[in-house]
Amino acid sequence: MREEIKSEVIEVSRKIYNYAELGSQEYRSSKLLAEHLSKHGFTVEMPYGGMETAFRATCDRGGHAVGLLAEYDALPNGHSCGHNLIAAWAFGTAVTLCEDFGMSVTVFGTPSEEGIGPYAGSKAILAEKGLIRGIDFVIGMHPDDRWAVGSVSLADLTIEAEFIGKASHLLGPDFGINALAPAVETYIALNNLRSSISDLKRPVIGMIIKEGGKASNVIPDRSLMEIDLRSSKRSYLEDLATRAKETIESIARMHGCDLRIKDLTPVYDEYISNEAIDNTLEEGLRSIGINPVNIHRISEPAMGSTDEANISHVIPTGHIDVKIVQPSIPAHTEEFRLAADPERAADALFRAIDATVAATRKILMDRDLLKRVKNEFKEALR
Repeated sequence: MREEIKSEVIEVSRKIYNYAELGSQEYRSSKLLAEHLSKHGFTVEMPYGGMETAFRATCDRGGHAVGLLAEYDALPNGHSCGHNLIAAWAFGTAVTLCEDFGMSVTVFGTPSEEGIGPYAGSKAILAEKGLIRGIDFVIGMHPDDRWAVGSVSLADLTIEAEFIGKASHLLGPDFGINALAPAVETYIALNNLRSSISDLKRPVIGMIIKEGGKASNVIPDRSLMEIDLRSSKRSYLEDLATRAKETIESIARMHGCDLRIKDLTPVYDEYISNEAIDNTLEEGLRSIGINPVNIHRISEPAMGSTDEANISHVIPTGHIDVKIVQPSIPAHTEEFRLAADPERAADALFRAIDATVAATRKILMDRDLLKRVKNEFKEALR
């Protein structure tokens, strides 16, 4: 990668790191990335897919093409998941492939991977609308506590349950309808539901009561829950979601509360990894002295969920994890945020770009390898 591009990669990463915009509000971050790509001759469509902070930026050199997934949303404690590095990786990889090697590249700007706001799960939205098009395969990246290729993830859905009751004085509860009580019972009931489902389906239920009243001497007339449902396959998740919603509805009826349930995110699919792409990414990393974990060669259960998985169901998708912290440091922490500082993570970022460029070039230039990528994808969908 040319030195001037390295400087621009760090500039992009630094500004997005400092903006630290929450999901669906990444106006400056998405504009910055789109402008830098446009400066290098990319044709930019923005907004994209009905989302103001999403975009598609294309360098068309003819022939086969790769898609790169850019993220740039932060969390309330800043870029503690390192999405500034993902944006910079996509930018640096795309410009290098386009300008230095004359290859066709599309960068998809995808807001709110963390599931905040109306654009939550934007990759799922783009996949459902058929907007991941004009390319042969896709590569995604994420900062991590290890170098790795490939991805496994759980199917995921986040819902919100709002219980509406009637307020009254604490000493006259019979004049009111307690809206907090069904939220508390729902918390207990869904914990019990989880224990009744086979571990083979990897059921995960995370819950918080976001609102539960305003004063301790007033019977609450409203409570609000957020519930994160996960399972190893989408079909299992859909069954879990149906049972969870039926449980919530019955508890609300029992307490005489009105109920409003809504999905806060699209359904995230389980990940379909592509071994042909991931093995080529591994070769790219090994060529620069990095020995990554390859998820295709180990038995590792899915731990997280991502909207990138939805894209893996519509087009061959590879993934690279970039080590920026030690294994004892989880994402979404202050330590991870500090590790995602552009200067501190620069060496790992540049190496990830170099490896991705090498792997992408090999796939695009090797007709037989590209055919294997596509055939493997077709087999996985059967």
